[in-house]
Amino acid sequence: MQPDRIAQKIRLALGTAKRLHVSGHLGDAQRACELVLKLDAGNVAALTRLGLIAKQERQAEEAIAHFSAAVAAAPQDVYALRLLASTLREQRRPEEAVALLERSLPQLPRPSALLLNEQGRCLLDLGETEKALACFEAAAARAPQNAEIASMLGLARRRIGDKAGARAAFQTALALNPDDAAAMNGIGNDALEQEDFAAAADWYRRAIAQRPKFLKAQKNLAYALSLANDVAGARAAFERVFESHRDVAEAHMDYGLFLLSIGDYARGWQEYEHRWRFDGFGEQDWGGGLLRWSGEPLNGRHLLLWGEQGIGDHILYGTMLPDAIRRAGEGVGGGEVTVAVEARLVPLFARSLAQTGATVVERGADIAADVQCPLGSLGQWLRPSPADCGNGRYLQADAARSAMLRNRYAALGQPGDRLVGLSWRSANWHVGHYKSLNLETLLPVLQRPGFVWVSLQYGEVASEIAQFTQRHGIVIHQDAEIDAMRDLDGLAAQIAALDAVVSSSNSTVHFAGALGVPCDILLSAGRGRMWYWPPQGETTPWYDSIRLVRQAQAGDWASALLRLNALLNRP
Repeated sequence: MQPDRIAQKIRLALGTAKRLHVSGHLGDAQRACELVLKLDAGNVAALTRLGLIAKQERQAEEAIAHFSAAVAAAPQDVYALRLLASTLREQRRPEEAVALLERSLPQLPRPSALLLNEQGRCLLDLGETEKALACFEAAAARAPQNAEIASMLGLARRRIGDKAGARAAFQTALALNPDDAAAMNGIGNDALEQEDFAAAADWYRRAIAQRPKFLKAQKNLAYALSLANDVAGARAAFERVFESHRDVAEAHMDYGLFLLSIGDYARGWQEYEHRWRFDGFGEQDWGGGLLRWSGEPLNGRHLLLWGEQGIGDHILYGTMLPDAIRRAGEGVGGGEVTVAVEARLVPLFARSLAQTGATVVERGADIAADVQCPLGSLGQWLRPSPADCGNGRYLQADAARSAMLRNRYAALGQPGDRLVGLSWRSANWHVGHYKSLNLETLLPVLQRPGFVWVSLQYGEVASEIAQFTQRHGIVIHQDAEIDAMRDLDGLAAQIAALDAVVSSSNSTVHFAGALGVPCDILLSAGRGRMWYWPPQGETTPWYDSIRLVRQAQAGDWASALLRLNALLNRP
């Protein structure tokens, strides 16, 4: 067959394949492409079309193979490169996509904004935000009228903390495309950070209206409604997430936390178990691959119970340890229990659990156990409702050290002064800003007479305290012998030596609650309220010595401090 007749036949077959593909006749479209490849084995259009068909049929590996063949045949074909890179990213292979684009972009005759945008998306998935931002900025410079690129630029700016830049990029995206759901979601996130939950919810609804299966906007809407205390609306929003994303682990985990926050422990614990399927959970499985314990008597077996997440979580979930150890030993022949915790907590937990017979070790130690369970999973059997939480008191500080510290702190004031520990800052990377105060904000409380204030704040705060004292003449004592970040057994002894604690919502309050020391928590009304602090009332089911002092509305510390001053007048 002559070359011109072959070329004509290829053109006709490609046109037919496109029409068949668009009309939904995928099998016939595939056969038309295969006919082209018999005539021209490296035909980029046919290989690309086959990749699109395979992708539509959810045959990702086959799609990648076709796109790879197209790129091999035409290394400078931007469309094929973009399809291959985006499919690799969607299949959670962003490293391969980045490597592909780093090889290909320098070889192109002119820079491609679309490929730079795709490279940025892959770098975001890898957590390389600064590099991703550079890609999006370069892409936006080359294609300033592209709304998708503007939205991705906004997302990257948001992740590096450039809130004003993110807002401007999202607004640009909406100006270019008023139906840009990603930009609507981004502006909703901005409103959420400002704790304008009604506005945030409105933007998320608009995004979902444009893209009904937009998972991030759906989850964000549920979160915004929960922060606005619209319990029914939040529950319904979470359930709608599962109508289109039934098996998304992150959504189930978030739903579990919401249910726990409103006291629905029965289902909340079940949903929260999905955290172990969520790649972004950020905690490794310390169970060594052992069979998960289900709360049954051990009957002579060896159980490993291990702490997860942060120090505060260790202590909170640790309130269930005495019950778990007792329950595990109820069967024939008893059983052995080992508790593995973060290294800084080993001395404190070993003393506190000595009477239970459990052994306490550092997480990661080689333990020849038969079954295992993370501490946060014990609630399924031991805390089926808030009423089952008990008083939360199980930690035992070093009594001799506490007595010595109490004498030291009492000497700092006058006879009859109350010894009160103070902590005001949270290091939580996600919501710490909303939970934290500063000493200037606390001035109405700190200027009260009859109090000896002892700093329990972890981190470097010496200069902040010195400046505050210089301005106001109010002394906040720091104990140089105790590092509240590293010496947690010393911190427990310090708290046990005090009459009371005043703190923002951080790990300090968990120590106080588990030691049974009276503690007033200055509690955010918005994003800083954790699930274990109920949405109403002054008490929590987890610790009976803790009192919740709430903001009247998000960001309003003045009302909380007025309330705290009134409460501190009580004995």
